[in-house]
Order: sequence, then structure tokens, then C-alpha cells
Amino acid sequence: MVNPLKEESTKKTQELENFLKDELIDKSQVQIPSGYRLVKKYALKPPFSYANILYDDEKSSYLYSVDEVKLNHEEIGIFENLYHLIEQSLESTDTVEENPNFDEQLDTVLKEHEKIFAGVSAVSMEKMKYYLRRDIAGFGLIDPLMHDINIEDVSCSGTDKSIYVWHRNYDSIPTNIIFRSEEKLNSFVSRIVFRAGKNISIAFPISDLALQGNHRISVLYQKEITPKGTSFTIRKFKEDPYTVIDLIDFGTIDLQIAAYLWMLIEEKMSFIIIGSTGSGKTTLLNAITGLVHPDHKIFSVEDVSEININHENWFTLVSRTGFGLSGEGEIGLYDLIKAGVRHRPDYIVVGEIRGSEAYVMFQAMATGHGGLCTMHADSLESAVKRLQQKPMDIPPAYVSLMNCALVVKRVKERATGQSARRVLNVSEIINANSSHAAFSWNPKSDFFDNNLQDSTLFKKVAESTGKGLQEVLEEYEKRKHILKWMSEHNIRDYKMVGEIIGKYYRDPESLMQKIDQGI
Repeated sequence: MVNPLKEESTKKTQELENFLKDELIDKSQVQIPSGYRLVKKYALKPPFSYANILYDDEKSSYLYSVDEVKLNHEEIGIFENLYHLIEQSLESTDTVEENPNFDEQLDTVLKEHEKIFAGVSAVSMEKMKYYLRRDIAGFGLIDPLMHDINIEDVSCSGTDKSIYVWHRNYDSIPTNIIFRSEEKLNSFVSRIVFRAGKNISIAFPISDLALQGNHRISVLYQKEITPKGTSFTIRKFKEDPYTVIDLIDFGTIDLQIAAYLWMLIEEKMSFIIIGSTGSGKTTLLNAITGLVHPDHKIFSVEDVSEININHENWFTLVSRTGFGLSGEGEIGLYDLIKAGVRHRPDYIVVGEIRGSEAYVMFQAMATGHGGLCTMHADSLESAVKRLQQKPMDIPPAYVSLMNCALVVKRVKERATGQSARRVLNVSEIINANSSHAAFSWNPKSDFFDNNLQDSTLFKKVAESTGKGLQEVLEEYEKRKHILKWMSEHNIRDYKMVGEIIGKYYRDPESLMQKIDQGI
């Protein structure tokens, strides 16, 4: 049933946007720097901000140009006055999306001082409201970038230097956004860190924390450890996380790999996802976790909250830094995994293993818990060597408790030359010195070759379920059929995918009947 109030509100919002667009946007006045041509233009927060992708033919380089509506001289004076009034009365600086109090507070301030702003036009007021939301409740100068779903990370290496973004279609490119002074850059970083409930100072100049919207920021503060001054990198995360269907559509994995992982997940087998920084390990981890039985208990353990799954029976734990110079009261991943095991989870998910917590995790897997984790390494061989060395110290006999390893990497597509992510191989770990490659990516054809006829893990599935290997392969084909159906019908929302996965676990016959009938 349609909510008439919501429908009316949406209609008014659309009418306002159309009015503002007519008043604010002059398509003939798009400012393009000399030497560049416009390749693509799309909305960020219409009608106030847009992204222009520009290309310099001589240098063969791209530029990401933020096109924001400008305030005139008179509007700047009114804006500064309004900003000061709101600063005095504002109780919270959370984002408008997460906390509606900002808009309420803004309306209250405008009503209390309506005589001062009586002569301001509707268009000017909406422009000022945009900048107030941007600078007080948003991310200030870089706020337009945070609204771009195509951007994966935002990095600043200091003052008077272009902020760089990693764009899903154009890789790493500079922007026209620059912090012109150390004071403004330091103020921005301090405010962002403070809003996340942390502190940063000359005494503690390094910080790594989660921001509103589940984004992650790493900060180096002032010139204590960086000669160029304050710098930061923000890794953006989607509110609607990628699912296995998305990864199939992107070519990161294919139907046969997704179905294979689903089969192993059902049997509580353990996985390690291996790759370099920015290769897509956490995205792949999220997608695989979405295949877990909806009634199973999941415990996730992370330094900074990044895992996001549609699972009711899910406990998420985040490590805590200590207090004071001595770091008293610190709770690390080791402590969290120990605590998590006592809750009898079916799956323990660790954002990244790199220390003594790995030993506890392997001990948990030895007692029947499923395990999912990521690790920084460039291959299975180097990952196994890391596992056996300090500070992880995993005995060689324990390595095979991690049943399956996926190596993911950022590669260049041959057809387009653009960056893409591919799972290079899916390996079944036999022992510390040997493994079986169940799938491998062919860079020439951009397809995945499989070698399931010798799969040791499918044989384990057959043994544990009392089925014949042929029955296991038939079940595998059913899973492929379901995943193909979801992909063809563009069912990629993580909640919808979770519901269908859960439906198959609980009532497979009715789901297969629905798919076969094309309902």
C-alpha cells in the first residue's frame, strides 16, 4: 500500500529539484580547464553538485572535476551568518541521513531569525542549505566525492596537492579538490576523527577508524611522522554491499565457482581469501558469507567494522585500543576470537589475520567451527609461509584445517584496458606443501578453467553427507541453475539474494519449482 504522506513528500522534493535545476544549471557554462575535453558528466547530489570526467589528449590523462553550484558575494555573507547561528545551537553533527535532527535544527534557526533572512530568495536559501549540510553534517570539501558510488577510495597526501580518487571506471585519477592550507586540512581531519568518537594529536598522530556510512579512514597527523604534513585515505564502502551475483556479473568469479563455494559453505568448510591491498578481499569475504545458512550463528571479528551481511543470527565484534600511554584496557582480535568461540558460532569470520589471533582461529576450526578470513599475500605459497612464521606460528599439521584458498587480484581487462578484479585461482589445501587447483583464471580468454573431477573437497562432502560423488555433482548443478536464474533476473540486492539462499536451504523443492515455472 502506498503511503500518501510519503508520496506527497516525494512529489514536493521532485518539484523543488526541478525548479532549482532550472534556476541553477546552465549547461552552456560548464567550465572545462584548457587542454581537457568532457568525457562524461553525471549527478552527485543534484542539482547542486556533479562530476565531470575530463580527458587531456596530449598527456593521455584523466581529471575528475567536481562541479558545484557557487555562492555569490552576498550569499557568502548570509551563509557565514547562518553558519555561526547553527554552530551555536546545533547539538549533533551526524549526517542528515542518519540523524534528522540537523534539518530540524536548521528549520528552527531559520524560524527564530526569520526577519534576518526574510529577503533571501528560495534559490539562494537552498544553495546555502546545501553548503550547510555539506560543511556541518557532511564531509566538507570532499563531500561530493563521498556521494559518488563509483569512487572506491579518496586520498590526500598534503596541502596544495590534488586529492586523488580511485574510480571504478578510470582507476586512480586526480581531482580539482585541493586543501590550500595546513590549518584547513588539520581542522578537517580533527573534526572527522572527533565525530567518529576518537582523538588524534601530535602525541598520537596515527589513527585508523570507521566513519559514518561504514567508511574507513587512515590518518597521519601533522609533520610528526610525515614531512609533507597531514594526510589521509578514506576507503569507501557501499551501503548495499556486493553479492555473489554482482561478482558473477563483474567477472570476478563465475557461476561454477559461486556454486562450488556455496556447496562448501553448507558443510562448514573454512576459507582464506588472499590478495594485496585493494584487491577486493573484503568484498569477496562479504559475498561468500552471504551464502551461510540463515539459521547458523556467525561471529565476525575485525579491527574496523567492514563486514556487512544480511544475517539475523550475526554477532559482530570490533577490537578496541587501550587507554593512556600504557594502552591499558586494549582488546585485540586474539581476545575477541577467544570470547567468540565460547558463544558456539557455526562460522567465525575474521576481517584480516596477521598475528596471534590466527592460532586461536585455527584451534577453533580444529574443534568444528567454520572459518572465513582474509590475509595480505600475493599467492597461496607465500600465505602458507606467513602462517607458519611469527607472529602467527601455525604448525604445518594445522594448515590443512583451512580447506580452501582464493587468490584475488586487480588486473587489466584486455578488451578495455580498465582495471578489474579476478579470482586467479581457487585451491583446495591438502597440506602445508601441496594443494589442488579446483579453478584457475585464464587471462587470455578471461574465463575460468575447472578441475572438479579430482576435487578432494567434493569427495569430503560426499563422505560427510553419505551421498555418492555423482549426487554431489548433481546438487552442484542445481546451485549453478539457481545462481544463473538470479543473475538473469538481475536479483542482486543482498537482502533478496539472502532470502533466496535461505529459501533453498529450508525448502529447496518449492524454490526449484518456482524457478522451473518461471515465476
